[in-house]
Order: sequence, then C-alpha cells, then structure tokens
Amino acid sequence: MFCLFFGVSVHAQYETNITYGLKFGGLRSTISSLPETIKGRDNTVDNSVMESKGAYGLEGGFFLNFKLHDTRVAIQPEILFRQAGEKVTYRDAVGKEFELGLHYSYLQIGALYKVYPYEGLNLGAGAFYGISLSPNNVSYTSNEAGGMYDVATRQFYKDGLDGADDFSVCFAAGYELHQSIHFDLRYYLGVKDVVKSNASSFQFIENQNKSGVICFSLGYSFHQW
Repeated sequence: MFCLFFGVSVHAQYETNITYGLKFGGLRSTISSLPETIKGRDNTVDNSVMESKGAYGLEGGFFLNFKLHDTRVAIQPEILFRQAGEKVTYRDAVGKEFELGLHYSYLQIGALYKVYPYEGLNLGAGAFYGISLSPNNVSYTSNEAGGMYDVATRQFYKDGLDGADDFSVCFAAGYELHQSIHFDLRYYLGVKDVVKSNASSFQFIENQNKSGVICFSLGYSFHQW
C-alpha cells in the first residue's frame, strides 16, 4: 500500500512539471544586405535606389515545457512552422519601379532555456534550426510595359536566388497565466546565410544574408500528462 501511494505521488509530481500545448502568432522578418546582393555589379554605378521593407508572416506549432523540480527554470522544446522573408522596392531615374518579395517557409526545430523570476513571468534564450520548405517562392511586380515582363523576370529571380536553411539564436520574454494561456515576445537573430546566389549564371553578389525575426504569439497549455 505504501509503495502504491509513493508511486502515485511521484507520478503526480512528475505530471505537474510537464505541460504541452500549441502556440500561434504573427511576425515581422528581414534579410540583411539583400539590395546589395540583387543589384550586383551595378550597385555603385547606376542611378537607382533599392530599399528593404521587411515582410510579415505567421509562426505556430507545438511545444513541451519541462519545469525542473524545485527550481524556477524550465526547458521548452518546440516544433514550429514559420512564414518569413523579405521585400525590396526599386526605382530609378527613368521611372522604372518594381517590388520583389522572397516568401520563405521553414520547419523550425529548437528549444528554449527559460527562467521564471516572478510567478508566470519568464525570460528565455535558445537556438532554432529552420529547414527551408519553399526556397524559390518569389513574387515580382513592376510598372515596366504594364507588367508585360513580370513573369519572365520573376523566373529570373527564382533561378538566380535560392533560399537556404536558417539557424538562429532566440531571446524571449513572456507571461503564463493560471488559466493555461500565455503570451510570448521573441527575437530571432540569424547567424548563417539564408540566400544563395547562382553566381555562375547571374551577376548577383554573394553576401551574408542573415535573417532577423520579431514575433508575438499566444499559446495555450493543455492538461499535464
């Protein structure tokens, strides 16, 4: 009887330390040095302006939260789907304008180390690896000849620029309510090149195009195991 009671107590204690749930949110992403990559050899000689505008997307998925017993820390592994990328605009002295968008999707796998300094308030840091799911999802619109050449130009960028896997470090701040609802604000700092140019066929310049993502999400923790 004592062994049964002890086993149930340990199991119940284990249950209270592990939660799982879903999270979903919106984000704004950027990719560094993209205008310099695209303008290539003409970057310093043509009379034009190309600017990064950033892009908006979604992020969501599944998480586990392992709270370490008798501590205020937790390990939180996650599997997430993310839409991110960049948008750039171009205009020159003769009136040509276009907008180019890189619309990438990733399967994000990683984990956070979280500290709870006060009740549900938490601060975290971790790392995530993003597997590229749509390396050639490109949009292109222009005012050149009423958009007559947009399809061919879009294919030019699809063939010349390849989206690559991403790896980023993550910094997070959040709050978990007693009703199992939690809020989360994160910044992902990319540390590797996420755009590969096919320099043998096109005159793009190979740069270190790194991602930057800020995300706000809402999550829900289900009952413990």
